Amino acid sequence: MPKAIAAIVAIDTVKHSEAFIGKSNQEYCSWIQDSEKCGGAIDLSILVDYYGREIAAYDIQTTRCDLYGQEKKYSERVMLIYDELHYDALAISAFEGAPAEFDQILVPVRKDRTIGLAEELVFETC
Repeated sequence: MPKAIAAIVAIDTVKHSEAFIGKSNQEYCSWIQDSEKCGGAIDLSILVDYYGREIAAYDIQTTRCDLYGQEKKYSERVMLIYDELHYDALAISAFEGAPAEFDQILVPVRKDRTIGLAEELVFETC
């Protein structure tokens, strides 16, 4: 994903100007591709458009959920957990002990039990 983000940032230097991203376009492209670095809101907003899906990022320190792309009316959402260091995908297991390849990371965009369960997990983690 860092390469995709860097490519998008490099292509649209007006939208991703130094004033917006806090570094020169070239610096940001190098920075985001460093495996020791982790992006943030700018990168999540880029990924929303790249993948065509809404992103819900749950911060386990503050229990806040930031939604990206909700104005685009996408039908699917990816949920992420943020621990102040990096983001991890929140996967729904098909059943207890199910192999990881059966995990579901895309959920329909609607307020339902799935979202409630994600929120419960975030509150329990705090």
